[in-house]
Amino acid sequence: MNPKKYHQSVADYYDEEAESFESRANENHVLMTLRNLFRQKVLEGEVQDLLEIGYGPGLDMVWFAELKEVDSVFGLDITPEFHKIVVQKAEKSTKIKPLLGGPEDSKKYLESNSIDTIYIFFGALNTCGELEKAIFEMSKVIKPGGRIVATFVNKWYAFDVIWNILLLRPNKAINRLRKEWTGYSPTRYLASRCYSARQIHDIFKKYLTKKHRSGYCITHPAWYRHHWAPYQSLRGKFLYKLDVLLQWTPFWNLGEYSLYIYEKPE
Repeated sequence: MNPKKYHQSVADYYDEEAESFESRANENHVLMTLRNLFRQKVLEGEVQDLLEIGYGPGLDMVWFAELKEVDSVFGLDITPEFHKIVVQKAEKSTKIKPLLGGPEDSKKYLESNSIDTIYIFFGALNTCGELEKAIFEMSKVIKPGGRIVATFVNKWYAFDVIWNILLLRPNKAINRLRKEWTGYSPTRYLASRCYSARQIHDIFKKYLTKKHRSGYCITHPAWYRHHWAPYQSLRGKFLYKLDVLLQWTPFWNLGEYSLYIYEKPE
């Protein structure tokens, strides 16, 4: 598909989601827990000047902008409705700078070597038409020693494969393994792509150095099954701790999300 037409289709999809997106995100305890874990990974590095890719309704831009050590939080999102929402929020903080565009537009809006950390939460790069071009352009605006903290919807989500096989749903079992993934919604189609850890590393390593990787919701239920492990339940706490232990095993990359940190050489 033509990248321009593809990005338009993604923007159209999220334009319809924009109005209720924030309220739904704040009602899901698994998403909230993951968001906090991802934020802590960002805070492990320099955060004076940040760039978010796929900012949605701006939940994380607002959160980071409230930190005293942060000077600016730029954002790139291809969805016009999200841009309108965050422009309104930016009226309350001069640190928040929302832009309309994708990661491949990084150099169009930002100076070279101007950003400490780029963060991408909840798989925004899964709906990127040209992943390598996006990473190349992002690498230009990162300062030497700066980082990209990127989460991806994982290709090898073992639980989903096994669960759908047991329910005799083979098409759903291999949905993420195909070249094109249809997205989460059972009623709305969103063309995207799930990547393996090797595929991601093969692209990133051309421009940046890998510093960290971790997996999430390996045994703990994914956000769309949050009712299986109620908030603050013993089951949920146990499964979160089990996921932490699994980071030290070959099973780390079999969860719903994977997070990678890549650094620009000094």
